[in-house]
Amino acid sequence: MANDKNSPLGSWRIASDDNTAVSVLEGMQQYKDNQLTYEKGTDLTVGKTTFLDELVFNTTDTSGFEAAKKVASDADVVIMVLGEHGFQSGEARSRTNLDLPGNQQELLEAIYKVNPNIVLVLNNGRPLSIPWAATHIPSIVEAWHLGTQTGNAVAQVLYGDYNPSGKLPMSFPRNVGQCPIYYNNYSTGRPTNVDKNVFWSHFSDVEKTPQFPFGFGLSYTTFDYKNLKINKAAFAKGESVEVSVEITNTGNYDGKEVAQLYIQDVAASLARPVKELKGFELINLKKGETKTVTFILTDKELGFFDNDGNYLVEAGTFKIMVGGSSDKGLESNFELQ
Repeated sequence: MANDKNSPLGSWRIASDDNTAVSVLEGMQQYKDNQLTYEKGTDLTVGKTTFLDELVFNTTDTSGFEAAKKVASDADVVIMVLGEHGFQSGEARSRTNLDLPGNQQELLEAIYKVNPNIVLVLNNGRPLSIPWAATHIPSIVEAWHLGTQTGNAVAQVLYGDYNPSGKLPMSFPRNVGQCPIYYNNYSTGRPTNVDKNVFWSHFSDVEKTPQFPFGFGLSYTTFDYKNLKINKAAFAKGESVEVSVEITNTGNYDGKEVAQLYIQDVAASLARPVKELKGFELINLKKGETKTVTFILTDKELGFFDNDGNYLVEAGTFKIMVGGSSDKGLESNFELQ
């Protein structure tokens, strides 16, 4: 899909003409101080690809594999652009299988055998199930269907002219059997595995957690969170809660980080999610720089609507988590009286 000028436009492209996007290959060709060798590897689809027609995927033709393997074996780095066709997601395009469509997984594993130094660029309109790639591929770029300038944007990330800071707006499952999977789920009521038997909240064949959680996203630098503070231990209804945290760029490059604040209303008159995103802030940090980020929680963030449409702010314990994704961060709590 590296030379695909159509799929990056997505499904509901409205005013865009077919084949007008900048492909990833074209974007990379703008950089002249390196040697690029391109091989298609495989065709994703067979037959016509239009907005109104069902797509037919290539699952049998591997005739391009050998040429791709030869090029990959001689390369320093292999850029593989895989994923979904632009007409594969959107209205009337539901899937029961979230794997890489067609024979793309077969191609990925074949290339890995001759050169494991792969950067996988995903073009897709939904979360995919890519457990093998998550385990074996050293670098994965989630590019979605970005539109007309896809190739230029992806190339800037690949060549280091832009340090990525995006975070996932949805969780990626390990396999389709985990779906629906989302960070703000409700407690199952089942215990943890304290008794070492099967009666706890889990899957028997895969971890319960997503492959990549909501809010997850890497950078070319790293960030450290410390000194999480709440301005008081207890608050009256109507008071503002001030939450602050220090974030340090601990890597070797300037970068941006999206700090995320999650809360849990521990006990309420209606069941509440185990975690809810209530604030986020994008900050720029130079190499070695530290900044303090402050979030303000009010009744708007702490309350909820009951089944009759009444907005309730209830007393009790609230847990706080601040971090770079929904699966981990610094934790504290306060009381609302």
